[in-house]
Amino acid sequence: MKLVHTLLLLLSESRLQDDVAMAEKCLKSLEKSTYRTVVVYNQGVFAHDKLKKFLEAFDLDFHVIGEGANAGTTIGRHRCLEYIWECFPDTQYISEIHVDMVFTQHWEDALVDYLDCHDEPLISCGIVDKQGNLPFLGKTAVLPDANKPLDAFLQDLRENSIIHGFTNPCVHVSKILKETGGYDPHFLKGRQCFEDDSVLLGYYYYYGTKRNWYPKISYQSVVYHAVAGQRLNVDGNILDNLNGLIKQYGAMGLKSLGTLHQSAWHKSFFLRRYNDLIK
Repeated sequence: MKLVHTLLLLLSESRLQDDVAMAEKCLKSLEKSTYRTVVVYNQGVFAHDKLKKFLEAFDLDFHVIGEGANAGTTIGRHRCLEYIWECFPDTQYISEIHVDMVFTQHWEDALVDYLDCHDEPLISCGIVDKQGNLPFLGKTAVLPDANKPLDAFLQDLRENSIIHGFTNPCVHVSKILKETGGYDPHFLKGRQCFEDDSVLLGYYYYYGTKRNWYPKISYQSVVYHAVAGQRLNVDGNILDNLNGLIKQYGAMGLKSLGTLHQSAWHKSFFLRRYNDLIK
């Protein structure tokens, strides 16, 4: 199999109607993808049978795993990867998508084409958020009316540029992600935050510091991602994953993350904590 999508699906009981509508919009747009197999980790509120019935409305090949409870991002992502490595071992590429995304026709083709031609472990997709911001480009766009399709709008935002940065959706090279360990729950014990940084460091050391690898974003494809970026205001102790990241990669890992990321926030955050450790 060329590519399998992965999706953590959490429907909140307090805003169930809105979350279901968002999921419907996301999955309906995902039908426009070139690759149509999706491993869904059920984070709740629906039980498996009810979720599978809900997913029958979409022309996609779903594989539902999980316990129907919020196990957190690290566990959910890693279980999706393990499922693919076990059940679809010939898979070349694995995408990570979120339920607050809207996709356009064959959005992943440019990413797959890039990885086919370059020795890279992953490539991210260009995004536009709910404010019309295009992160990493320093541009903004006027979003179309909420009732209008996003296809033409997203396609008009494409440009022939590859820039330094990381975001979701992204596409990984499956065999490299497996070799570097994926999202290791032995270290990343918190529900969310810093799991992406662990993967980036795994790739950085896989390629060796001599090569000076860094993550890249291709704006040859652009999707809508309502809320992008690391969330430090989620429930639970975010320090669990930060401490796990330090235990896994040490102070030098934090120093490396200060250069792997392009944003001023990330650079400041990781370099401050590096300096705290070496005092």
